[in-house]
Amino acid sequence: MSVSKRRLAPEDIRVARTEEECGRAAGEAAAELLKSAIAERGRARVIFASAPSQEQMLHTLTNSPGIDWAVVESLHLDEYRGIASDHPAAFGQWLTDRLPAAALPGLKRIYTGGTSEAEIERYSEIIAAEPIDLVCLGVGVNGHVAFNEPGDTDFDDTRLVREVPLAHASRQQQVDEGLFSKLDNVPTHALSMTVPAILRAASVVCTVLGTSKADAVAAMLTRSISSDLPATSLRTHEHVSIFLDSGAAEKIPSSVPVTTLS
Repeated sequence: MSVSKRRLAPEDIRVARTEEECGRAAGEAAAELLKSAIAERGRARVIFASAPSQEQMLHTLTNSPGIDWAVVESLHLDEYRGIASDHPAAFGQWLTDRLPAAALPGLKRIYTGGTSEAEIERYSEIIAAEPIDLVCLGVGVNGHVAFNEPGDTDFDDTRLVREVPLAHASRQQQVDEGLFSKLDNVPTHALSMTVPAILRAASVVCTVLGTSKADAVAAMLTRSISSDLPATSLRTHEHVSIFLDSGAAEKIPSSVPVTTLS
């Protein structure tokens, strides 16, 4: 990956007082991007993260007037291996439960069963079939994006999807966020879009909430761009918008310019 030295402008990093205000602002931004893509091409393709941090963003987006969800194809960033497809914590099911009915025919889910090799090939073909207009994602407590973990990520990966062993911090995050009752219930592996696949999108909207993410956010915005902290890769994208609540933003140094949302 070409690690451009693009400096994020204040309007690229927007800080809201509350989680609700942050998610609403992110959803409004995502809605405008989808509308623009539909107006330009007659259809749109969007890739979603499935996580509590995305709840308000997705609610705002899916209730935004003027989006014809019948012409939107939706994909998701990652999926656990060895989990039932209808499990509430399965990422495809999480989206199925939250997208509007008109969007469901266009939802392309990652299968939770079968062999990883076959599913990687199948889903990679879906991703590559047409340009991606938008990725809506978050950042993990350890700085992962999708399930690209620190120290186990290749910014020059030629693959679009890969199987990954999940870091302890990522699995514990699923318990802390109430998605699983205990660590032993969290799958140990997942299929994940790679960083280069994510950065192929025309636009990226990143929503990060809570004090548990504050260290990762500060590092994402200040550390050298490195696969040791995959989230730093977002700073290389020409059209990224980062939305934070006050908790997630609390450790950003004053040297990093941000826009405070009223």
